[in-house]
Amino acid sequence: MDIEKPKVTKPWSKEMYEWNDFVATLMKGEIKVQIENNKDDWDTLNKLMVLCGGVRYGHGFSTEDLYEGCLGEVEMAPNYWLNDEWDYAVKEGVVNDCVKIKFVGY
Repeated sequence: MDIEKPKVTKPWSKEMYEWNDFVATLMKGEIKVQIENNKDDWDTLNKLMVLCGGVRYGHGFSTEDLYEGCLGEVEMAPNYWLNDEWDYAVKEGVVNDCVKIKFVGY
């Protein structure tokens, strides 16, 4: 399947928003896989939490709290944040480099 990026326009076009939502859906799918694969790993879940929303859990929370928090945050992660943080998370091994297309317009 050959997917063509939309042309960047100002103001943003409907196609640009749809493209970026598609890219975010792919990234969020990989994040969810990593959340499930690491549901008992406090440190990795905290890195995934940062990728999803820029926050970390501290003392007083259980790994289960963090797991549930990650599942909630991934759904609300803004596209611009994923655009800014994705490559670093790949470099750090938090997520796999499986999303080969990028956002447009940022």
